[in-house]
Amino acid sequence: MVVSCNYSKPSQQDAEKRIVKLNYTDWTESVAITMLAATVLEEKMGYKVELKLTDVESVYQELALKQADFFADAWLPHTQRQYFEKHKDDIDTISVVFRNSKTGLVVPEYSKYFSIPDLVGDSIQIIGIDEGAGIMTSTRNALAHYGIDSKLFTSSDDQMTFQMADSIRRRKEIVVTGWEPHWIFNRYAVRFLEDPDNIFPDDEHIYIVGNKESIKEHPHATDFFQRMQLTDKQFNNLIDQVKMATNPLNGIHQWMEKNKFVVNKWVKDLQPERLKVM
Repeated sequence: MVVSCNYSKPSQQDAEKRIVKLNYTDWTESVAITMLAATVLEEKMGYKVELKLTDVESVYQELALKQADFFADAWLPHTQRQYFEKHKDDIDTISVVFRNSKTGLVVPEYSKYFSIPDLVGDSIQIIGIDEGAGIMTSTRNALAHYGIDSKLFTSSDDQMTFQMADSIRRRKEIVVTGWEPHWIFNRYAVRFLEDPDNIFPDDEHIYIVGNKESIKEHPHATDFFQRMQLTDKQFNNLIDQVKMATNPLNGIHQWMEKNKFVVNKWVKDLQPERLKVM
């Protein structure tokens, strides 16, 4: 039997539209969700994906300038509000990828601290992440509101979680800026300090946002992002798979294999028809 394939080579314009640029930060959930999106777009939908790791302020600036197309880790309407509002004429939300995300100050389960006001008069240092992160602004607001003199240190997600893990092994007190979803809640017995005056936002979601022109230029990618929603269990498991894997891409593939039904629903009818069998 002879099978012939008719292949219509895409025009230069169409080829360019199959390239999607995703920006992300080095936060654990940002890495996981972005790598998952990139893998699905490339392996299931025929896109070429260009990834760029940068700080959150640059993410929004580059989205607005169309140097990037999409960002899959926008904490709104509070944590990243300043960046979104600054560029709202050029960017827009596409969908909620994760509902009821949470930020605050996190301690080991054995800690003597139970609420943020318990830190008043104590000299314990608070380990933060990168300077431009919205959670750092929220933490400064909380420290000022509750009259806490503790020093807030700038570091990174990896440095923060390393210090948390090291302190738990030594059973020492530690306070960090934390958020959920995050793999530390799967690995360790940790908890948020109570925030009696609700200085940290409690009605936050993680959105996928994009440049307004990119949203129109990449309708299939936009449809995929509109369908891409994760439950608590799915997101936490995804983050953990990526963190545990020697190669993060192996963790992504393991998660996709376990969640075939979910991924297939996301991409149904969105794959390009490149080959036709006659």
